[in-house]
Amino acid sequence: MPTLKDIAAKAGVSITSVSRVLNRDDSFSISESTKKKIWETAEGLGYKGTGTNAEEEAARGKATVALVLLYSEYDEIMDSYYQLIRVTVKDALIEKGCRVREFFCPAKEGKELDMSRFSGTILIGHAGGWYRNERIRQSVTASGIPVVFADFDPEDPEVEADCVVNDFHSLVKKALSHFFRLSYTTIGYVGTYGVAVSGRAVEDKRFIYFKQILEEQGLYREEFVWKTDINYAQNAYRLCSQMIENGDLPRALFIENDAMAMGCLRAFEENGIRVPEELSVISCNDVPTVEFISPALSTVHIYGDLIGSMSAELLVEQMRTGRVRGIRAVIPNKLILRQSCARE
Repeated sequence: MPTLKDIAAKAGVSITSVSRVLNRDDSFSISESTKKKIWETAEGLGYKGTGTNAEEEAARGKATVALVLLYSEYDEIMDSYYQLIRVTVKDALIEKGCRVREFFCPAKEGKELDMSRFSGTILIGHAGGWYRNERIRQSVTASGIPVVFADFDPEDPEVEADCVVNDFHSLVKKALSHFFRLSYTTIGYVGTYGVAVSGRAVEDKRFIYFKQILEEQGLYREEFVWKTDINYAQNAYRLCSQMIENGDLPRALFIENDAMAMGCLRAFEENGIRVPEELSVISCNDVPTVEFISPALSTVHIYGDLIGSMSAELLVEQMRTGRVRGIRAVIPNKLILRQSCARE
């Protein structure tokens, strides 16, 4: 069996360095590249003191992470918002020396994964996808591996995990505050019914805050709220066409995401409704294409790249330190005004 002296000689470091690294001494100041070299040398020599837990794998840059996407590839095509998060997560993990396995796991397919095979996992999607994917949920919960939820908090008491989420209250407030500054008194909402969580319907947080803020101003009107099942452009197009046919449109509209906003803008254009002269529109997400449509879409920019990089950072930190207490990171946002909304 190789000794610490053998490892030190081959790695070109001191015996003390080898000992402190292999014993995972967090107080020891040493570069990540040297730490990785020591682990690889020890493993290559067959040193039996090296384990296979998540901390050791992460320290050696050998961790394999499951990137679980709680939606279908078609969903990602229809709305590129999640694609940015997925690609950023994957790139950040690879840069940190992790191997990444991606799995599209829409609830309707009922996929099953053995999560115990991985050093950690990041799940991207929403709480509805988490609870409807019961096999995935049970496997993640039972595995005991480090977990990060990207872009949602399932509020699940059965799993201790980090969550990286959006500040939806400030997001909606920024859009509505701009409408208030323009003295608009009729403000509508286009979005979805929300998601099913443990058998009960949960409204989208954007709508919850929309209703709350408008009620505080005495401006909430149920007749200016339109919802559909799925947040695709074609669903919003059909919904908006029906709105126009029924008449009595508001002066401004907050829309749940950019894909739906693009469907609405097409309906307005086909029916001769001038944006923003007759109806101002602000959406949410700021995917790359909305700057180039006509009129260019005003929207609240969500930093999907930051959601992705922060999720990767938290997972690797969990794996390296063995931390079990979950952290909730809230990502900021920024209102981007373009042609679809009037200015002050």
